[in-house]
Amino acid sequence: MIIEFSLGNYRSFNEIQRINFRATGLVSEDKTVDANNIAEVSGQRLLKTVGVYGANASGKSNLLKGLQFFKRLIVSSLENETAFSNWFQPNKQVDSHSDHLGYFQIILLLNERKYRYGFTLTNDGIAAEWLYGTAEKNETFYFQRVLNEVKVNNEYFPEGVNIPYETKLRRDALFLTFCSSYNGDISGLIRDYFVDKLKLDIGYDYNNLETNLLVMSGAKQTVLDWLNEASLAYSDINVKKASSLTKFDLKGNIVSHNNLNASIEMGQVKLNKNVYNKEGQVVNQITMDLEQDESEGTQKYYSYIGQFFNKFINGGLFISDEIDSNFHPALLRKIIGMFNNPKINKANAQLLFTSHDTNLMSPEIMRRDQFYFTEKSPTDATVLYSLADLKGIRNNADFAKQYLAGYYGALPVLGKYIEEQSNPE
Repeated sequence: MIIEFSLGNYRSFNEIQRINFRATGLVSEDKTVDANNIAEVSGQRLLKTVGVYGANASGKSNLLKGLQFFKRLIVSSLENETAFSNWFQPNKQVDSHSDHLGYFQIILLLNERKYRYGFTLTNDGIAAEWLYGTAEKNETFYFQRVLNEVKVNNEYFPEGVNIPYETKLRRDALFLTFCSSYNGDISGLIRDYFVDKLKLDIGYDYNNLETNLLVMSGAKQTVLDWLNEASLAYSDINVKKASSLTKFDLKGNIVSHNNLNASIEMGQVKLNKNVYNKEGQVVNQITMDLEQDESEGTQKYYSYIGQFFNKFINGGLFISDEIDSNFHPALLRKIIGMFNNPKINKANAQLLFTSHDTNLMSPEIMRRDQFYFTEKSPTDATVLYSLADLKGIRNNADFAKQYLAGYYGALPVLGKYIEEQSNPE
């Protein structure tokens, strides 16, 4: 599970900001909210869901893109020599970058052990990199890197010893990823978390792979049941793999070609609906193409089904930017409720989302420490803070009403120029 993520000098972030999944000591008026929304694992009390609110262009999406960049570098920095140069985007509004490093750090709880891993960046590559982990009583360093000089703790990180990093580790590649390529246990465990357990929905390119695999593996009824729970009534689903395909990213680069998983993900999804006569009797069925015939909301929810289903069994972190986009408020509340429900979310999967939907801002749904806000500083940099950081807010307050009234900040400052020009005196 994720405990904390920090970043600095990345896109709109300048000084280091942190988002914390540790539950604070506050107590909800409804004690079941605390019992459901907090996972107690290995002595840690961790939040299952965290939502980020704020004005447009305040940095909400940049927080998630920072996690996306962190994942990309861990997963791809070794084999992809352009990963760093293509994806690192330092803050452009800093006067001088010479001594202002990009900063990224995550604290994870994996197999009941806590790991703190991070790195700093210059425009040329990795400036420093570190991994700390659980020792007998306290945290101790596993490895520390400065440029291409690495110090390894032989006792706690033996996988970092006797590997040829001096000659083969590039300045723009991570030592953690390098160790995992030599089948390192700890480095592999951390890398595998980002490969298998951390999933992102940033943008509108929905990933149907996991839902399609459910359908094709004999769990079709499970998918139909999930759709029915969202008032999407279908009688059957079929997936036809794409026989030949080339998929491009937003920059026009080929990301897959005739790949089995890609052909399953991009396969045609056909959904059967009933046809009714005037008396309400089923007289026929029609076949709908998910992409061509159904709404954006249906496509988005379909893509989420397989990912949520697997998260609730295997754990991990799901990240959604503008989770409220194309979703009815009632459906969105149900999704949040599923993550916070220990009977459904048996693996303590976590959800990090951004939203403008204030219907979620209720003490009956989420605690104060589950809401974060982004706001621009006087120097136009993103500041990130929790509702639990603000003083004088009752745990049973009407969070939505107070937020919209400006009590918490993180609201747009709207001018009157257009109105004044439209109604000159």
